[in-house]
Amino acid sequence: MKLEIFSNAKINIGLNIEEKLENGYHNLDMTMLPINLSDKMNIEFFEKKGKLKIFVNNPKVPTDEKNILSKVYNKFYELAGLEPEEIEIYLDKKIPLEAGLGGGSSNGGFFLKELNKFHKMIFTDEELMEKFKNIGADIPFFIKNKSCRARGIGEKLDFFQNNLDVSLLLIKPEFGVSTVEAFINYEKENLKKSIKDEKKLKKSNISQIIKGIEENKMYIVVTNIENQLEQALLINNPQIQEFRKKIMDLTHHNFFMSGSGSCYYLLIKNAEIKEVEAELKIKLPKCDFYICDFL
Repeated sequence: MKLEIFSNAKINIGLNIEEKLENGYHNLDMTMLPINLSDKMNIEFFEKKGKLKIFVNNPKVPTDEKNILSKVYNKFYELAGLEPEEIEIYLDKKIPLEAGLGGGSSNGGFFLKELNKFHKMIFTDEELMEKFKNIGADIPFFIKNKSCRARGIGEKLDFFQNNLDVSLLLIKPEFGVSTVEAFINYEKENLKKSIKDEKKLKKSNISQIIKGIEENKMYIVVTNIENQLEQALLINNPQIQEFRKKIMDLTHHNFFMSGSGSCYYLLIKNAEIKEVEAELKIKLPKCDFYICDFL
């Protein structure tokens, strides 16, 4: 059995860090919205017992046990109590790496859903979300793949209707930021000192952001966006400091970081997006640009 699956990205419009947990994860409060920038996965089930083989068009993506697809595969069969099937996946990566767009978790979440379908829905969506959240914190979101407010480590989801009548321009610098690095920055002593000195990290008003999204009122959305992972990176990461200053100096438009970065996005009217992209491509030739829509 052969399948062709499109595994889409997400953006965060607002992200607050609530607390650090004993297991090293952090409780968050954020919005997550699916967008149409997607990886393609060609999945072949050979319908016999065997192993998983992964092929990827990007040499930076591992094809061994480190790949989230392998982690999902191994845990699924362990929890299901079944002997693993022979499966091959060819992954055509389009979502940039270390960008804060959830590409890895998206691959894992979509593959997990197909594994579950192949085995006649052994688990409910809620069971998949709970059992696999520690493999990729965004996997619960991609199981549902709908606009939501996400809390906890990303598994507590409250859905809402996205009525924003805009497109997205994503700008990805030539460097990435790992999620681990972003949270390490958040924990660094000089950040703690800044907090102690009452230079508090600004918080998003997530409730107001959702209100603006539901009512298609952009001014409510953009005036309430903050990203506390970005704020931490702006204290400790010279590349982010320099890049953010550059894009803010080059345009009067206000870009926002998604997740742990390094990708920034602009919410913009459809009629303006190509002109802004063309202008920035000239000024930032080493960056990658993506015009996207919400799903």
